[in-house]
Amino acid sequence: MKRPKAAAVRHPAAPVVAKVDYKKSHPELYRAGRRVSELRAPKGTFLAVEGVGEPGGAAFRDAIRELFTLAYTLKFAMKKAGGSDFSVPSLECLWPDNVCGKPKAAWKWRLMLRVPPCVKERPLRQVRKMLLEKNGPDTSGVKRVTWAEGRALQVLHVGPYDAVGAAYQALEAEAAALKLRCIGPAHEVYLSDPGRVAPEKIKTIVRMAVKRV
Repeated sequence: MKRPKAAAVRHPAAPVVAKVDYKKSHPELYRAGRRVSELRAPKGTFLAVEGVGEPGGAAFRDAIRELFTLAYTLKFAMKKAGGSDFSVPSLECLWPDNVCGKPKAAWKWRLMLRVPPCVKERPLRQVRKMLLEKNGPDTSGVKRVTWAEGRALQVLHVGPYDAVGAAYQALEAEAAALKLRCIGPAHEVYLSDPGRVAPEKIKTIVRMAVKRV
């Protein structure tokens, strides 16, 4: 008598972890029109660097480099370890003070990249250490923060960064028409790479949180 063949053992497939892409899951945060629109920006987790100095100056450029280096190194390290994968979205900047009349060298800023909540302090410490061991930049100034902007108005500015003031004026005017008040901080989302796009074609989302008067 022939012995029956052993049934093949089927192991359950590993769960597929969906890639986090905020431009797809929250398109309103990275898309705006020439007319002022309202949105509600949810609480998010960010990698952030705070500094003082002229936009585009040495400190500003160094902070951007540290931010993106840490974000991409973290992204690939987490993916390699079988954890969550995520797309690195557009660079954002908060301007906490009214910069009118102040020299650019005294401007305060917070550069940010939105990341998934699963990005915790432990993997950040590991990646910072790995970068230093490989002679990469010191990213100790990059912090993990959470922030909820809430109700806000935004508009798309197309043109050089120095001309962005008109966009803020449009937000203030629309807020007044809606009996709202802009409460800041001034928030910019940079959709274009200024090194690859002509100044007159640079796209920036300009946003400010608002509340009832």
